[in-house]
Amino acid sequence: MKSTVRADTTARHIDKYESRNPVQRWLLERFHRHIRAWIDELRPVRVLDFGCGEGYFWEAMARLGPIPDVVGLDVREDALQAARRRLPGLTFLRQDLFDFNPAERFDLVVASETLEHLYEPARVLAQLCRLSRGSVLLTVPHEPFFQLSNLLRGRDLCGFGNHPEHVQHWSRRSFVEFVSPMVIADRVETSFPFILLLGRPR
Repeated sequence: MKSTVRADTTARHIDKYESRNPVQRWLLERFHRHIRAWIDELRPVRVLDFGCGEGYFWEAMARLGPIPDVVGLDVREDALQAARRRLPGLTFLRQDLFDFNPAERFDLVVASETLEHLYEPARVLAQLCRLSRGSVLLTVPHEPFFQLSNLLRGRDLCGFGNHPEHVQHWSRRSFVEFVSPMVIADRVETSFPFILLLGRPR
């Protein structure tokens, strides 16, 4: 499974999630609260998080209340080590998604800020749907607004604001069109600069 992981991926994540910029912190907090509300409604027992990174997502969820039993997958060992330190009660595995064969499927499968990094996102999404027995929660950058926000902050100027690891770019409409062959979208909302989609595998 080919992705755009780079040598500076972890550093970029630290810069993003540990930023002291009050606007950036507010936007991330609003984004996480939005997702937390959905998770509270779903009340999943077992969750798979594909592309869990350093565990910042579930650390944010834990600040907002109890969290379910989570299995996080990633290919970066340094990120997984950070996630294990951050959330020692959860399970984080260095595992290729297509070699992952759990004993039972998951109530909720999450891929947050991950699909845009993949050269074959449809193949990955189909596999995530096979691993879900309930819901699928997906988030991706909302383009062109994500790119414009980077430009306004003076980031990634050589790429006109495009994150160097992003090879997929979706508007709200095009993202719904992309997932629709595999996912019945129950909710599609935006939390600037992200698209949030909650649905069920077809």
